[in-house]
Amino acid sequence: MAVPASAHAYKRSDRTKNAAILGAGVGLLSGNGIKGAIGGAVIGGGVGALTENGRKGRKAVKGAKKGAVLGAGLGLLSGNGIDGAIKGAVVGGAGGAILGRYN
Repeated sequence: MAVPASAHAYKRSDRTKNAAILGAGVGLLSGNGIKGAIGGAVIGGGVGALTENGRKGRKAVKGAKKGAVLGAGLGLLSGNGIDGAIKGAVVGGAGGAILGRYN
């Protein structure tokens, strides 16, 4: 039995959502509770957005670049030095990828 083309398109278009759900589950299982689930969802969703095909993927990459720069700057200004900058870049890049994909 063949799967309709619309079903394939639906699966591909849900990469961001599915990766966010998977990331939330991993974050929750890491033992960090809700904070871990939220962090996992953001990072998972960002990775999912970056793997989107076509225009959505290109927009996600552009958003990730802007978010990473902004996040690194904020992390550096937080007083946590290079460690804060790295964490800020990761979270900012992931969030930027998600936002970029939908804009």
